[in-house]
Amino acid sequence: MLWAGCPWVVLASLGAAGMDTGCMSWSVHAVPLPDGDRPADLWVDAAGCLVSEPVPAAERLPGRYVVPGLVDAHAHPAVAGGAGGPAALGGAEALGVLAAWAADGVCLVRDAGSPGGLVLQLDLAAGMPRVQAAGRFLAPAGRYYPALLPQEAPEQRLAELALGELARGGRWVKLIADFPAVVDGMPSGPAAPTYRAEAIAAMVTAVHAAGGRVAAHVTTDLLTPLVRAGIDSVEHGTAMDEEALRLMAQAGTAWTPTLCAVLSVPATAPEAARRRAADYRRRLRELLPLAHRLGVPILTGTDTAGSLAREVALLAEHGLGPAAALTAATTTGYRFLGETFGAAGQPATLVTYHDDPRNDPAALSEPAAVIIDGVRVR
Repeated sequence: MLWAGCPWVVLASLGAAGMDTGCMSWSVHAVPLPDGDRPADLWVDAAGCLVSEPVPAAERLPGRYVVPGLVDAHAHPAVAGGAGGPAALGGAEALGVLAAWAADGVCLVRDAGSPGGLVLQLDLAAGMPRVQAAGRFLAPAGRYYPALLPQEAPEQRLAELALGELARGGRWVKLIADFPAVVDGMPSGPAAPTYRAEAIAAMVTAVHAAGGRVAAHVTTDLLTPLVRAGIDSVEHGTAMDEEALRLMAQAGTAWTPTLCAVLSVPATAPEAARRRAADYRRRLRELLPLAHRLGVPILTGTDTAGSLAREVALLAEHGLGPAAALTAATTTGYRFLGETFGAAGQPATLVTYHDDPRNDPAALSEPAAVIIDGVRVR
Protein backbone atom coordinates (compact mmCIF):
# COMPACT_ATOMS: atom_id res chain seq x y z
CA MET A 1 0.00 0.00 0.00
CA LEU A 2 1.14 3.52 -0.72
CA TRP A 3 0.20 5.04 2.63
CA ALA A 4 0.63 3.09 5.85
CA GLY A 5 -2.47 3.33 7.98
CA CYS A 6 -4.76 4.43 5.16
CA PRO A 7 -7.87 2.21 4.83
CA TRP A 8 -7.78 2.36 1.03
CA VAL A 9 -5.54 3.09 -1.86
CA VAL A 10 -6.82 4.47 -5.12
CA LEU A 11 -7.55 1.68 -7.56
CA ALA A 12 -5.36 0.87 -10.49
CA SER A 13 -6.35 1.95 -13.97
CA LEU A 14 -7.09 -0.61 -16.65
CA GLY A 15 -5.45 1.12 -19.55
CA ALA A 16 -5.61 4.85 -18.85
CA ALA A 17 -1.81 5.29 -18.90
CA GLY A 18 -0.49 7.97 -21.21
CA MET A 19 -3.54 10.26 -21.15
CA ASP A 20 -2.97 14.00 -21.22
CA THR A 21 -3.46 15.49 -17.75
CA GLY A 22 -2.22 18.94 -18.66
CA CYS A 23 1.14 18.28 -16.90
CA MET A 24 -0.37 19.25 -13.56
CA SER A 25 0.58 17.62 -10.28
CA TRP A 26 -1.52 17.62 -7.13
CA SER A 27 -1.28 16.93 -3.44
CA VAL A 28 -3.99 16.06 -0.96
CA HIS A 29 -3.93 16.50 2.80
CA ALA A 30 -7.16 14.93 3.98
CA VAL A 31 -8.71 12.23 6.11
CA PRO A 32 -9.00 9.07 3.97
CA LEU A 33 -12.52 7.67 4.12
CA PRO A 34 -14.53 5.57 4.78
CA ASP A 35 -12.54 4.57 7.89
CA GLY A 36 -9.83 7.14 8.52
CA ASP A 37 -9.63 9.37 11.58
CA ARG A 38 -6.61 11.57 10.81
CA PRO A 39 -5.29 13.36 7.74
CA ALA A 40 -2.89 11.67 5.33
CA ASP A 41 -0.79 13.10 2.51
CA LEU A 42 -1.30 11.85 -1.06
CA TRP A 43 0.48 12.97 -4.23
CA VAL A 44 -0.38 12.77 -7.92
CA ASP A 45 2.49 13.46 -10.33
CA ALA A 46 2.41 15.28 -13.68
CA ALA A 47 1.50 12.02 -15.45
CA GLY A 48 -1.60 11.73 -13.27
CA CYS A 49 -0.17 8.81 -11.30
CA LEU A 50 -0.06 8.17 -7.59
CA VAL A 51 3.42 8.39 -6.12
CA SER A 52 4.78 7.62 -2.67
CA GLU A 53 7.05 10.68 -2.36
CA PRO A 54 6.18 14.39 -2.22
CA VAL A 55 5.94 16.12 -5.61
CA PRO A 56 7.61 19.55 -5.66
CA ALA A 57 5.31 22.45 -6.54
CA ALA A 58 2.24 20.20 -6.56
CA GLU A 59 -1.05 22.08 -6.40
CA ARG A 60 -2.93 21.39 -3.17
CA LEU A 61 -6.42 20.15 -3.90
CA PRO A 62 -9.22 21.61 -1.77
CA GLY A 63 -11.02 19.43 0.75
CA ARG A 64 -10.40 17.93 4.18
CA TYR A 65 -11.76 14.42 3.43
CA VAL A 66 -10.97 12.09 0.55
CA VAL A 67 -12.55 8.93 -0.87
CA PRO A 68 -11.41 6.70 -3.75
CA GLY A 69 -14.40 7.84 -5.81
CA LEU A 70 -18.07 6.93 -5.53
CA VAL A 71 -19.48 3.73 -7.02
CA ASP A 72 -22.94 3.55 -8.58
CA ALA A 73 -23.42 -0.21 -8.83
CA HIS A 74 -26.92 -0.11 -10.33
CA ALA A 75 -27.19 2.67 -12.87
CA HIS A 76 -28.72 3.19 -16.30
CA PRO A 77 -26.90 6.00 -18.16
CA ALA A 78 -28.85 5.15 -21.33
CA VAL A 79 -32.27 5.28 -19.63
CA ALA A 80 -34.29 8.31 -18.55
CA GLY A 81 -36.85 7.88 -15.79
CA GLY A 82 -40.21 9.58 -15.83
CA ALA A 83 -43.80 9.48 -14.66
CA GLY A 84 -44.85 7.92 -17.96
CA GLY A 85 -42.30 5.14 -17.65
CA PRO A 86 -38.64 4.87 -18.62
CA ALA A 87 -37.37 6.02 -22.00
CA ALA A 88 -34.30 5.06 -24.01
CA LEU A 89 -31.54 7.63 -24.53
CA GLY A 90 -29.18 7.91 -27.47
CA GLY A 91 -25.42 7.56 -27.32
CA ALA A 92 -24.64 11.26 -27.05
CA GLU A 93 -27.21 11.68 -24.29
CA ALA A 94 -25.80 8.72 -22.37
CA LEU A 95 -22.30 10.19 -22.60
CA GLY A 96 -23.67 13.46 -21.23
CA VAL A 97 -25.19 11.61 -18.28
CA LEU A 98 -21.88 9.89 -17.53
CA ALA A 99 -19.99 13.19 -17.74
CA ALA A 100 -22.39 14.77 -15.24
CA TRP A 101 -21.93 11.83 -12.90
CA ALA A 102 -18.14 12.18 -13.14
CA ALA A 103 -18.39 15.84 -12.08
CA ASP A 104 -20.44 14.67 -9.09
CA GLY A 105 -17.66 12.29 -8.01
CA VAL A 106 -19.05 9.04 -9.42
CA CYS A 107 -15.93 7.29 -10.68
CA LEU A 108 -17.12 3.72 -11.24
CA VAL A 109 -20.48 2.70 -12.74
CA ARG A 110 -22.04 -0.69 -13.21
CA ASP A 111 -24.47 -0.22 -16.05
CA ALA A 112 -27.30 -2.56 -15.03
CA GLY A 113 -28.73 -2.90 -18.53
CA SER A 114 -29.32 -0.62 -21.50
CA PRO A 115 -31.72 -0.74 -24.48
CA GLY A 116 -30.11 -3.01 -27.05
CA GLY A 117 -26.87 -2.93 -25.05
CA LEU A 118 -26.16 0.66 -26.14
CA VAL A 119 -23.67 1.30 -23.33
CA LEU A 120 -21.38 -1.39 -24.76
CA GLN A 121 -20.97 0.83 -27.84
CA LEU A 122 -20.04 4.07 -26.04
CA ASP A 123 -16.59 5.57 -26.61
CA LEU A 124 -15.62 6.80 -23.17
CA ALA A 125 -13.23 9.74 -23.11
CA ALA A 126 -10.52 10.30 -20.51
CA GLY A 127 -11.96 11.56 -17.26
CA MET A 128 -15.27 9.71 -17.62
CA PRO A 129 -16.31 7.13 -15.01
CA ARG A 130 -15.12 3.62 -15.67
CA VAL A 131 -18.07 1.49 -16.71
CA GLN A 132 -18.80 -2.19 -16.27
CA ALA A 133 -21.66 -2.86 -18.68
CA ALA A 134 -24.32 -5.55 -18.58
CA GLY A 135 -25.44 -5.23 -22.19
CA ARG A 136 -29.11 -5.49 -23.02
CA PHE A 137 -31.90 -6.44 -20.64
CA LEU A 138 -32.76 -10.15 -20.72
CA ALA A 139 -36.54 -10.51 -20.49
CA PRO A 140 -39.22 -12.34 -22.49
CA ALA A 141 -41.82 -10.59 -24.61
CA GLY A 142 -44.44 -8.70 -22.63
CA ARG A 143 -42.52 -8.84 -19.35
CA TYR A 144 -40.52 -5.65 -19.31
CA TYR A 145 -40.83 -2.04 -20.43
CA PRO A 146 -41.11 -2.20 -24.24
CA ALA A 147 -39.23 1.10 -24.61
CA LEU A 148 -36.19 -0.64 -23.10
CA LEU A 149 -36.60 -4.02 -24.74
CA PRO A 150 -36.07 -3.73 -28.51
CA GLN A 151 -35.11 -7.43 -28.56
CA GLU A 152 -36.79 -9.99 -26.31
CA ALA A 153 -34.99 -13.02 -24.85
CA PRO A 154 -37.12 -16.17 -25.22
CA GLU A 155 -36.41 -18.83 -22.63
CA GLN A 156 -35.01 -21.36 -25.10
CA ARG A 157 -32.32 -18.82 -26.08
CA LEU A 158 -31.62 -17.32 -22.66
CA ALA A 159 -28.13 -18.77 -22.18
CA GLU A 160 -27.18 -18.13 -25.80
CA LEU A 161 -28.22 -14.49 -25.65
CA ALA A 162 -26.49 -13.95 -22.31
CA LEU A 163 -23.24 -15.26 -23.77
CA GLY A 164 -23.77 -12.98 -26.75
CA GLU A 165 -23.69 -9.93 -24.47
CA LEU A 166 -20.41 -11.11 -22.97
CA ALA A 167 -18.99 -11.58 -26.47
CA ARG A 168 -19.91 -7.95 -27.24
CA GLY A 169 -17.79 -6.80 -24.29
CA GLY A 170 -20.18 -7.05 -21.33
CA ARG A 171 -18.79 -8.08 -17.97
CA TRP A 172 -22.27 -8.65 -16.54
CA VAL A 173 -25.62 -9.80 -17.84
CA LYS A 174 -28.84 -8.31 -16.52
CA LEU A 175 -31.60 -10.83 -15.92
CA ILE A 176 -35.17 -9.63 -15.38
CA ALA A 177 -36.08 -12.58 -13.18
CA ASP A 178 -39.56 -11.42 -12.25
CA PHE A 179 -41.85 -8.69 -13.52
CA PRO A 180 -45.56 -7.97 -13.93
CA ALA A 181 -47.28 -8.52 -17.23
CA VAL A 182 -47.02 -5.37 -19.37
CA VAL A 183 -50.24 -3.78 -20.61
CA ASP A 184 -50.15 -0.70 -22.86
CA GLY A 185 -46.45 -0.30 -22.19
CA MET A 186 -46.65 -0.33 -18.40
CA PRO A 187 -46.49 -3.09 -15.75
CA SER A 188 -49.89 -4.28 -14.61
CA GLY A 189 -50.64 -6.53 -11.66
CA PRO A 190 -48.25 -8.43 -9.38
CA ALA A 191 -44.76 -9.49 -10.37
CA ALA A 192 -44.24 -13.13 -11.31
CA PRO A 193 -41.28 -15.21 -12.54
CA THR A 194 -40.27 -14.59 -16.14
CA TYR A 195 -38.32 -17.83 -16.68
CA ARG A 196 -38.30 -21.35 -15.28
CA ALA A 197 -35.71 -22.05 -12.60
CA GLU A 198 -33.96 -24.63 -14.80
CA ALA A 199 -33.41 -22.12 -17.60
CA ILE A 200 -31.99 -19.53 -15.20
CA ALA A 201 -29.64 -22.05 -13.61
CA ALA A 202 -28.36 -23.13 -17.02
CA MET A 203 -27.80 -19.52 -18.05
CA VAL A 204 -25.93 -18.69 -14.84
CA THR A 205 -23.68 -21.73 -15.28
CA ALA A 206 -22.89 -20.74 -18.88
CA VAL A 207 -22.16 -17.12 -17.96
CA HIS A 208 -19.84 -18.10 -15.13
CA ALA A 209 -18.00 -20.55 -17.37
CA ALA A 210 -17.41 -17.68 -19.80
CA GLY A 211 -16.04 -15.41 -17.04
CA GLY A 212 -19.12 -13.21 -16.67
CA ARG A 213 -21.44 -12.43 -13.78
CA VAL A 214 -25.21 -12.22 -13.40
CA ALA A 215 -27.21 -9.37 -11.83
CA ALA A 216 -30.86 -10.27 -11.28
CA HIS A 217 -33.82 -7.91 -10.96
CA VAL A 218 -35.98 -9.61 -8.33
CA THR A 219 -38.79 -8.26 -6.17
CA THR A 220 -40.57 -11.49 -5.14
CA ASP A 221 -39.82 -14.58 -3.07
CA LEU A 222 -38.04 -15.98 -6.12
CA LEU A 223 -35.00 -14.42 -4.46
CA THR A 224 -33.87 -17.52 -2.53
CA PRO A 225 -34.03 -19.89 -5.55
CA LEU A 226 -32.05 -17.34 -7.57
CA VAL A 227 -29.31 -17.21 -4.96
CA ARG A 228 -29.20 -21.01 -4.97
CA ALA A 229 -28.92 -20.90 -8.77
CA GLY A 230 -25.74 -18.84 -8.37
CA ILE A 231 -26.62 -15.27 -9.35
CA ASP A 232 -23.93 -12.80 -8.31
CA SER A 233 -26.04 -9.86 -7.18
CA VAL A 234 -29.60 -9.21 -6.11
CA GLU A 235 -31.01 -6.00 -7.59
CA HIS A 236 -33.77 -4.39 -5.50
CA GLY A 237 -34.63 -7.50 -3.44
CA THR A 238 -37.74 -6.03 -1.85
CA ALA A 239 -38.82 -9.51 -0.67
CA MET A 240 -35.55 -9.97 1.20
CA ASP A 241 -35.63 -12.09 4.34
CA GLU A 242 -33.20 -13.65 6.80
CA GLU A 243 -32.99 -16.97 4.97
CA ALA A 244 -31.97 -15.27 1.75
CA LEU A 245 -29.39 -13.11 3.50
CA ARG A 246 -27.77 -16.11 5.14
CA LEU A 247 -27.58 -17.89 1.79
CA MET A 248 -26.13 -14.75 0.20
CA ALA A 249 -23.49 -14.49 2.91
CA GLN A 250 -22.41 -18.08 2.24
CA ALA A 251 -22.33 -17.58 -1.53
CA GLY A 252 -20.80 -14.08 -1.58
CA THR A 253 -23.87 -12.68 -3.35
CA ALA A 254 -24.24 -8.89 -3.18
CA TRP A 255 -27.38 -6.86 -2.54
CA THR A 256 -28.08 -3.55 -4.28
CA PRO A 257 -31.23 -2.26 -2.52
CA THR A 258 -31.72 0.80 -4.83
CA LEU A 259 -33.65 2.61 -2.09
CA CYS A 260 -33.99 5.84 -4.07
CA ALA A 261 -36.09 3.90 -6.54
CA VAL A 262 -38.03 1.40 -4.44
CA LEU A 263 -38.97 3.80 -1.64
CA SER A 264 -40.09 6.65 -3.91
CA VAL A 265 -43.82 6.10 -3.55
CA PRO A 266 -45.72 9.37 -4.13
CA ALA A 267 -48.38 10.53 -1.71
CA THR A 268 -50.94 10.10 -4.50
CA ALA A 269 -50.14 6.38 -4.89
CA PRO A 270 -52.82 3.84 -3.93
CA GLU A 271 -53.06 3.14 -0.22
CA ALA A 272 -51.92 -0.47 -0.71
CA ALA A 273 -48.70 0.71 -2.38
CA ARG A 274 -48.04 3.19 0.41
CA ARG A 275 -48.60 0.47 3.01
CA ARG A 276 -46.15 -1.85 1.25
CA ALA A 277 -43.50 0.87 1.19
CA ALA A 278 -44.00 1.62 4.88
CA ASP A 279 -43.74 -2.08 5.73
CA TYR A 280 -40.57 -2.39 3.70
CA ARG A 281 -39.05 0.58 5.50
CA ARG A 282 -39.67 -1.20 8.81
CA ARG A 283 -38.15 -4.44 7.57
CA LEU A 284 -35.10 -2.67 6.16
CA ARG A 285 -34.18 -1.49 9.65
CA GLU A 286 -33.70 -5.15 10.56
CA LEU A 287 -32.47 -6.50 7.21
CA LEU A 288 -29.70 -3.99 6.48
CA PRO A 289 -27.92 -4.36 9.85
CA LEU A 290 -28.27 -8.14 9.56
CA ALA A 291 -26.77 -8.12 6.05
CA HIS A 292 -23.89 -6.02 7.36
CA ARG A 293 -23.25 -8.37 10.29
CA LEU A 294 -23.33 -11.41 8.02
CA GLY A 295 -20.85 -9.87 5.61
CA VAL A 296 -23.19 -9.60 2.63
CA PRO A 297 -21.70 -7.03 0.23
CA ILE A 298 -24.15 -4.11 0.22
CA LEU A 299 -23.83 -1.87 -2.84
CA THR A 300 -25.19 1.56 -3.67
CA GLY A 301 -27.25 1.99 -6.81
CA THR A 302 -29.46 4.82 -7.98
CA ASP A 303 -31.35 2.95 -10.76
CA THR A 304 -33.08 5.85 -12.55
CA ALA A 305 -33.98 7.83 -9.43
CA GLY A 306 -32.15 10.01 -6.95
CA SER A 307 -28.41 10.38 -6.42
CA LEU A 308 -25.55 8.57 -4.71
CA ALA A 309 -25.70 11.07 -1.85
CA ARG A 310 -29.39 10.35 -1.34
CA GLU A 311 -28.85 6.59 -1.60
CA VAL A 312 -26.15 6.72 1.09
CA ALA A 313 -28.45 8.80 3.29
CA LEU A 314 -31.31 6.31 2.87
CA LEU A 315 -29.05 3.37 3.76
CA ALA A 316 -27.92 5.24 6.88
CA GLU A 317 -31.49 6.15 7.82
CA HIS A 318 -32.63 2.55 7.49
CA GLY A 319 -30.19 0.92 9.84
CA LEU A 320 -26.85 0.59 8.06
CA GLY A 321 -25.19 3.54 9.78
CA PRO A 322 -23.31 6.45 8.17
CA ALA A 323 -19.84 4.86 8.02
CA ALA A 324 -21.12 1.53 6.68
CA ALA A 325 -23.32 3.34 4.15
CA LEU A 326 -20.29 5.30 2.89
CA THR A 327 -18.32 2.04 2.70
CA ALA A 328 -21.06 0.60 0.47
CA ALA A 329 -20.64 3.57 -1.88
CA THR A 330 -16.85 3.30 -2.03
CA THR A 331 -14.58 0.41 -1.06
CA THR A 332 -17.20 -2.34 -0.98
CA GLY A 333 -18.25 -1.43 -4.50
CA TYR A 334 -14.69 -1.48 -5.79
CA ARG A 335 -13.91 -4.83 -4.22
CA PHE A 336 -17.10 -6.57 -5.28
CA LEU A 337 -16.83 -5.29 -8.84
CA GLY A 338 -13.29 -6.64 -9.04
CA GLU A 339 -11.48 -3.34 -9.44
CA THR A 340 -8.00 -3.66 -8.01
CA PHE A 341 -6.55 -1.32 -5.41
CA GLY A 342 -3.07 -0.65 -6.11
CA ALA A 343 0.50 0.08 -6.39
CA ALA A 344 2.37 3.32 -6.83
CA GLY A 345 2.62 4.48 -10.40
CA GLN A 346 -1.01 3.88 -11.31
CA PRO A 347 -3.34 6.68 -12.53
CA ALA A 348 -5.08 8.32 -9.59
CA THR A 349 -8.79 8.30 -8.85
CA LEU A 350 -10.02 10.28 -5.84
CA VAL A 351 -12.70 12.71 -4.68
CA THR A 352 -12.32 15.28 -1.90
CA TYR A 353 -14.92 16.99 0.28
CA HIS A 354 -14.87 19.93 2.64
CA ASP A 355 -17.15 18.21 5.17
CA ASP A 356 -17.25 14.68 6.54
CA PRO A 357 -20.01 12.71 4.77
CA ARG A 358 -20.15 10.33 7.74
CA ASN A 359 -21.69 13.20 9.68
CA ASP A 360 -24.01 14.23 6.85
CA PRO A 361 -24.24 12.22 3.59
CA ALA A 362 -25.44 15.41 1.87
CA ALA A 363 -21.76 16.41 1.75
CA LEU A 364 -21.37 13.85 -1.05
CA SER A 365 -23.43 16.19 -3.25
CA GLU A 366 -20.69 18.85 -3.10
CA PRO A 367 -17.28 17.40 -4.02
CA ALA A 368 -14.39 19.84 -3.72
CA ALA A 369 -12.21 18.10 -6.30
CA VAL A 370 -12.52 15.05 -8.56
CA ILE A 371 -9.72 13.17 -10.31
CA ILE A 372 -10.56 10.11 -12.44
CA ASP A 373 -7.72 8.02 -13.82
CA GLY A 374 -5.29 10.92 -13.58
CA VAL A 375 -7.60 13.52 -15.15
CA ARG A 376 -8.95 16.33 -13.01
CA VAL A 377 -12.66 16.56 -13.66
CA ARG A 378 -13.51 19.12 -10.99
